[in-house]
Amino acid sequence: MTTHAKRAESVRTEPEGDVEKAVYVYGIIDRREELPDGLPSVGDDEAKVVLASRGELSALISEVWLARPLGTREDLLAHERVLDTLAAETTVIPMRFGSVVRTAEAVVEELLEPHQDHFEAMLTELSGLVQFTVRGRYAESAHLREIVDEVPEVRQLREDLSGLPEEAGYAERLRLGELVSNAVAQKRESDAETLMASLESSSAASVSHAVAAEDDAVHAAFLVDREQIPQFEQALDELGERWAGRIDLRLIGPLAPYNFLPEA
Repeated sequence: MTTHAKRAESVRTEPEGDVEKAVYVYGIIDRREELPDGLPSVGDDEAKVVLASRGELSALISEVWLARPLGTREDLLAHERVLDTLAAETTVIPMRFGSVVRTAEAVVEELLEPHQDHFEAMLTELSGLVQFTVRGRYAESAHLREIVDEVPEVRQLREDLSGLPEEAGYAERLRLGELVSNAVAQKRESDAETLMASLESSSAASVSHAVAAEDDAVHAAFLVDREQIPQFEQALDELGERWAGRIDLRLIGPLAPYNFLPEA
């Protein structure tokens, strides 16, 4: 499967005139008549998520007040919760966060109708597949302790600088920082490769993401066949046991396939 790491592009139509409300678009699914109860909505807690359908496609939509700017953390969480709730039971094409059109009719006429073949092909290619995200953090800075044990120069510099006043050993401190930074990058790369290799046989595709926080170890997304979910979870559990006390793993999903939308 050819994949790329971005969400589906949206057709954004700016409301015209003195319109107070518009329609927010969450994503595209195969045509259906009902939705799960209790779905949140973006921009308006009272708005109900409904369906706008054409042929074999349905768009997940809800009304939004134009006077209220979108983009809060609550809005993003609502957007993702709608998509991920549907992804637990069917294939979903996620639209970009913030996709707004004028009316439900415009969703059909300007989004579903002109892109019908494309959306149907995407749904077919993603049929039966869901995304799982795996995040890992080093337990109690385990990676730093490993680096001290594994890199003699780091160990020696730490010993040389021990007990010196803060203003002393400036050059040595810079060198130590550089060595540790490079070693952390290499360790993260190695651990990411181990993660991807461990889950390769139970996933259809994968993508590794950069991490930012000091103790972050790995961050990757996997596309998994629903029938392979038990095997995928077992493989992750086995890796978690190997990394016990070193890297704490967290599995998030099933999710909409945000990182695995087929190329146009």
